[in-house]
Amino acid sequence: MAEFGPDDEIGAYRVVRLLGKGAMGAVYEVVHGQLGVHYALKSFTPKKGHVDVLKEKFLSEGRVLARQRHPNVIRVFDLDFDDATQTPYFVMDLVLGADGAPRTLSDAAGEGLEEETVRSWFTELASAIDYIHAQGIVHRDIKPGNVLLTDDGSVVLSDFGVSRLFSDSLRREVHAAATMVAEATGSRLVMGTHGCMAPEVARGEVATPAADVYSFALMSVYLLTGVWYEPGSRALELLETLELPWSQVLPQMLAEDPGKRPSELRALAKRLAPEARSGRRPARGWKAVAVVGCGLAAAISVCVAAWFAFRAPAPSAAEDDFAEAFSADGIFEVQK
Repeated sequence: MAEFGPDDEIGAYRVVRLLGKGAMGAVYEVVHGQLGVHYALKSFTPKKGHVDVLKEKFLSEGRVLARQRHPNVIRVFDLDFDDATQTPYFVMDLVLGADGAPRTLSDAAGEGLEEETVRSWFTELASAIDYIHAQGIVHRDIKPGNVLLTDDGSVVLSDFGVSRLFSDSLRREVHAAATMVAEATGSRLVMGTHGCMAPEVARGEVATPAADVYSFALMSVYLLTGVWYEPGSRALELLETLELPWSQVLPQMLAEDPGKRPSELRALAKRLAPEARSGRRPARGWKAVAVVGCGLAAAISVCVAAWFAFRAPAPSAAEDDFAEAFSADGIFEVQK
């Protein structure tokens, strides 16, 4: 599949600049030739492997996002094929930071996040995740790199490239492709990012909305403490030092049993509202250490404040079981 440079034309759009590349596509800032409006355009440029399956996933992603109407979920406005190269693409909101550059929660690393900032993001994302679940969608790859930061400090959930549709009507409407393959070899595709997914998904089980809840909690713990949670680690103890009742909220979301995780995230967000501070001991005055992105290809380097006497191991690099991985963003095969 083709890649594009500045001033190249893709359909009715002119490329301004490359914003980033992922496993299945490249994202460009483009301007509509007639309207003069700037958008983000995602083109399908897979690295390798399972191209037909991924192409159908790419097209499904565009169709699904075109149907979403939530302020904290990325919107898609157009889906088409480039005439010259037959490269499929879709056009979506252009979300840039205050400096005019694209930013995600991964890029917030080292800025010293205030607890209130994380609470605000948690509230917005809780609403967005509840919304997509109500539409019959499991995101399957909630992580810092897939949460965009706007110029006013809000967050937007993006990159639904490995999402799973559990609504039969929505699946038929968008002509969603099957994501499980290779019955003859006893393997299946697992969608998500190693180290950022729920334990049942890592085992190859079907992802449900509860899997998104777990991934969201992983990210939230990291944003607040600078420590990536693993079962048995002491990361959750750090939540006790915070002003808001995170220690009452996040452990529920990290339950090993998916059936014991809460299903309505907005209700949890309400428990973190400012009035919930009543009766809580004051925070120690430190700022939450910002997260860096997690991925399959490399381990995360975690910097924590000097008063931390320990740190939990960051998500590790791929093990042999995942040697067939073709995406740093997380689609890989496990043997069943």
